[in-house]
Amino acid sequence: MHTQTIFELSQEAERLLQLALQNLETLKSMPGAMLDSATAAVSGVNNNVLPLHFSARGVDAQQAMLNNELRKITRLEMVLAIVGTMKAGKSTTINAIVGTEVLPNRNRPMTALPTLIRHTPGQKEPVLHFSHVSPIDALILQLQKKLCDDDRGKLAQRLEIDKDMNTLLERIEKGEPFEKHHLGAEPIFHCLKSLNDLVRLSLALGVDFPFSEYTTIEHIPVIEVEFVHLAGLDAHLGQLTLLDTPGPNEAGQPHLQKMLSEQLARASAVLAVMDYTQLKSISDEEVRQAISVAGKSVPLYALVNKFDQKDRNSDDEEQVRALISGTLMKGNISPGQIYPVSSMWAYLANRARYEMAANGRLPDHQAQRWVQDFAEAALGRRWRTADLDDIDHIRHAADLLWEDSLFEQPIRKLIYAAYANASLFALRSASHKLLNYAQNAREYLDFRYQGLTVAFDELELNIARLEDDMALIKTRQSVVSDEVQHEVEEALSATAEFMARQKDALQQAIGQVFSHSNIMGVAGIDPLNVRNDAVEEAHHLVLDDEGQAQVVLSKISSLCELIMLDAQDKICRELALRFDQLESTLARSLNEAMRPIETRIKAQLSHAGFRARISFPAFQPNQLNFNTRSLFNDAIAMDSRPAGRTSGTGSMRETVSRWLNNPGWGWEDAVATRTRYVIDIAQLHDKFKQHIDQFCEQIGKALAAQVDVSVTAGMATFFAEFSLCLTGLQESLRDSLAVRQQNEHSTRALSQMLKQSLTTAAWIQEDTRLLRDDIQTLFAAEQP
Repeated sequence: MHTQTIFELSQEAERLLQLALQNLETLKSMPGAMLDSATAAVSGVNNNVLPLHFSARGVDAQQAMLNNELRKITRLEMVLAIVGTMKAGKSTTINAIVGTEVLPNRNRPMTALPTLIRHTPGQKEPVLHFSHVSPIDALILQLQKKLCDDDRGKLAQRLEIDKDMNTLLERIEKGEPFEKHHLGAEPIFHCLKSLNDLVRLSLALGVDFPFSEYTTIEHIPVIEVEFVHLAGLDAHLGQLTLLDTPGPNEAGQPHLQKMLSEQLARASAVLAVMDYTQLKSISDEEVRQAISVAGKSVPLYALVNKFDQKDRNSDDEEQVRALISGTLMKGNISPGQIYPVSSMWAYLANRARYEMAANGRLPDHQAQRWVQDFAEAALGRRWRTADLDDIDHIRHAADLLWEDSLFEQPIRKLIYAAYANASLFALRSASHKLLNYAQNAREYLDFRYQGLTVAFDELELNIARLEDDMALIKTRQSVVSDEVQHEVEEALSATAEFMARQKDALQQAIGQVFSHSNIMGVAGIDPLNVRNDAVEEAHHLVLDDEGQAQVVLSKISSLCELIMLDAQDKICRELALRFDQLESTLARSLNEAMRPIETRIKAQLSHAGFRARISFPAFQPNQLNFNTRSLFNDAIAMDSRPAGRTSGTGSMRETVSRWLNNPGWGWEDAVATRTRYVIDIAQLHDKFKQHIDQFCEQIGKALAAQVDVSVTAGMATFFAEFSLCLTGLQESLRDSLAVRQQNEHSTRALSQMLKQSLTTAAWIQEDTRLLRDDIQTLFAAEQP
């Protein structure tokens, strides 16, 4: 690691961040409405459209974001945010990454507040620091007063009161304050469980939990512990920290969606934990939407948990990667950054290996339930207590379970790399966010500055025109929706016809392979000299040698695979071309519909930096499942049947039998058998025909669903962004109009402030671009 270079780059990043923060303070001091009402009216709860960058709330958010980047630069800290729904196994995944249990697992939401888990070399026992505890203590006093007036029986009807909740209620009644430090797994569990239960209790009693006090990353709980997988590695410049974020469906708190988005915006990278069994669920979709927004400024990774629940009919690793990358995440994450894993197996394997290393054996399975879970996962459902005493066998079983968890790959490719390059991740995160700030600031300031030079009457006219344009958008949206729907229907209809032709061609080609003459040729049998029993009713191929049967089956399989691969290549090229054309057509329809509005606002729209298009996910050829090898499984059947009696007439055997006065002597009951190997050609052909029919049908449904989702989301985002852009323009013009109504001295002073801020933003943008290039060069040099 280039220590001196990293130091110099971090100094430059810190200087630019300080300059950007000063520039924001200058912007806040400028006169003019800060667009709050416009933001609320237009963006509402639409997660696809961010709040205006220079509304009052937008400026505060930018300041918080830049301050967070400044803190990470000072520490050279890489913050990897872990995101997932309640049932995705987020806590188990974090425990597996850390290598020991630092977060509790309960069958209810556990992340009431975001929590940091920081790799601290040498800290074998985890310690939790919660310095900003005063808001929680104040909450406890509020809840204490509420509980005095509340009947415990009525409370039990609104809230599940278990052992943990009872303990918390007793603490509240006594007014015990929250401790700031907790050493060891059990005290940490107790603290985090209590925080979670406080959220639930506050909701039940109608008391607001002080979430707003924990929006800054410095105020949230921090767990310091040595990550087992990083122990003993060379010390690196910088820190690696995990950020456990509350999922959007946790604790029944709707504001958590906003908290999640804010926390993701402050991370250096995002790791999404997805449930393999629930990939298309609504809750997983909420997480995907949140990380898609964050993915515009930070790297994205995904762990597909519960992959141990895959069966032979489920999607394999490549299919899962293609589904998430292409369809679910709309191309916002590459397949190489998606890892199917079993976090539970990884956690159990780590826990067992840790216990074996520390104590030489596993704890009593009666006392600790996880030992039972480990035994069942590693040894099978029929494990016995005595099995746990075989130390070498248990070590080997734990190693195999770790291997089966598939967790080694993300540990090496993501966690090791993140730790080794933590300082570079922190610098890259800062440079990206500085560039975004500088670009937005320049566009906003330039537009405000021009507003001071436009004639008063012209400003009023532009404002009135924008009001007309905003009304026209609603009319245009309805018309364009019909046009787009027509284009989509046409494209899908043409695609359906193409797939029907491909299916017919495939069936015909496969039919040739299974034709009688071809099967005879593949088997090396001359149709003119074929034995009567070699082919039964032209539906079964009967061979005497198993090796020959395997060779024939392999030849048939190869012929079929060549045909299918050729079809796959043709379908992939054709569908990719068709959807490129559809994307261009839809973009053209939208642009033509909006052209009258764009023509009227011309320069204003371009100054606002508005660029709109529908973005389709890249067509992924590996989504097409042409794998037909399973169709050949068990295609050869053994058939043992009588070969017929050997006639004894006139033979020595008959003569001896007569001499012994025992004709036949039992020999007539001795029957020779012959084993034959039968390939049911007709059944195999039927399987192929069904496979082709089902596949073509699935492709049609998948394409229709993908296009529908993409178009619907794209249309909504397009018009929402367009409306928000016009609203921002309108409010900026009104600000300029309000200033122009003041005296000339104020106008001149504001013009000077805007000009200076604009120059500063330009400097920040140019210097940050150079900084980013230097960081990227260093990143490339650090790659193995």
